[in-house]
Amino acid sequence: MVEFLYREAELLDSNRFGDWLGFLAEDIHYVMPVRTTQFRAKGEGFQDVAFFEENFVSLRTRVKRLETEFAWAETPPSRTRHFITNVLADPGDKAGEFHVRSSFMVTRTRSDQGYQLFTGQRQDVLRRSDAGDFKIVSRRILIDQTVLSGSNLSIFF
Repeated sequence: MVEFLYREAELLDSNRFGDWLGFLAEDIHYVMPVRTTQFRAKGEGFQDVAFFEENFVSLRTRVKRLETEFAWAETPPSRTRHFITNVLADPGDKAGEFHVRSSFMVTRTRSDQGYQLFTGQRQDVLRRSDAGDFKIVSRRILIDQTVLSGSNLSIFF
């Protein structure tokens, strides 16, 4: 399972987004809720609104767009590095599924626009496929930052 997450990170860092789609289940739910600063008594501070909330069709559309000359948000392409750690897995709600939590740090450098750093936790549901490998059924990205620097969020977490 950890190796699966490392291989996924390698695909993202190598801009092999078409191959990355093969790691996703067709019923994927991929979301990054907005975080606000809250007092502890009011919870973690994640809102119902999200920076993005996507499914397989919208993710595939983003990937196809990145393969064209019209992906201006990624021209020139970002250079990312995904660091995945503190991986914990528990049995899921259905047979063959696992709830997986991991901490992440993603660095992004693009053109001469400087350096961005994103940290947080990913809450995934992984499903074992008939072929024996895993597919990502759900990913909830809980970012640590309340203010995101940069001009866009065109990378994948």
